[in-house]
Amino acid sequence: MQSTKTISFRVPIVVGDGDAAKTYEAVTLREPTAGEYEAAEKVSGTYGMAAALIATVSGVPVDVVDQMFESQIDEGEDFLGSFGMNLMNPTSPSDDQFQLVLVAPVKLTDDNTALNQATLSLSEPTNQQRRKAAQIGGPIAQAIELISINAKVPKASVRAMCSRDFLAATGYFNGFQLRRRAGSGG
Repeated sequence: MQSTKTISFRVPIVVGDGDAAKTYEAVTLREPTAGEYEAAEKVSGTYGMAAALIATVSGVPVDVVDQMFESQIDEGEDFLGSFGMNLMNPTSPSDDQFQLVLVAPVKLTDDNTALNQATLSLSEPTNQQRRKAAQIGGPIAQAIELISINAKVPKASVRAMCSRDFLAATGYFNGFQLRRRAGSGG
């Protein structure tokens, strides 16, 4: 798996007028964080989630990404999706408890605080936890809230999680939506 991907524009994209005009020739992408998914979700209604996420991760204005060719947006979306999108859709019910060892430990401070995480202890959410999370923004903001509540970690730590870890935690919660069958462990 590549750690970064640069998508060169076939035609340079210029935004702004006169002396304020700026020319962009490419975007460089890397694995997004949960917080970047959340930031993209906030503007996705206007630009679409793929364009919003590409802009957020690359640091290029969303107006530039909005002018990219669709095939290039698809290329960026495929790259960003390579960081674990398949983790969101489990094929079997989740266990009642789960210790998620983070692929990329979260280190927000130099001291030993709850902001720094190497693992998350997750369990089947209660109705109260789901209700509280459902009161927050869109699906990504809700997932961040649910992980924070359930694992008893600050939202800042969840937002700093890499895509693979965030999607694995979200997929764990999605596993409770599957019907539990005899012999499935639940």
